[in-house]
Amino acid sequence: MSLNITKDVRNDLLRRREIDCVFSSMAGSLKRQDAINMVAKSLNVDAKKVFLISLRTKAGTRDVSGLFYLYDEPEDAKKQLPKYLFLRLQPKEEKEKLAKEVKKEEPKKAPEKEKKAKVS
Repeated sequence: MSLNITKDVRNDLLRRREIDCVFSSMAGSLKRQDAINMVAKSLNVDAKKVFLISLRTKAGTRDVSGLFYLYDEPEDAKKQLPKYLFLRLQPKEEKEKLAKEVKKEEPKKAPEKEKKAKVS
């Protein structure tokens, strides 16, 4: 259970750090929130500024590689990242609650009548 940072690049245009890292022997047991907390702890930053973009494994290994963005301000992340990345980190109960709210807000579409084309 170790964390090795393989790449740490500063992106000044988007005001963030892009971090690639490898979690040794963590395949199948690493949770998203645990990964964020491990990266935040190793970099000595607040976990609210660290955003998980992807976790992936390779066949035949137990290592998990991850891509994280460390924003200067969390508000910048909300402007730049898609909403589904934020939803991934929510607990299951919160996801279900949000899904029900979205369904209530969606207007129901009336079925369109098919127009028959005249053949001449």
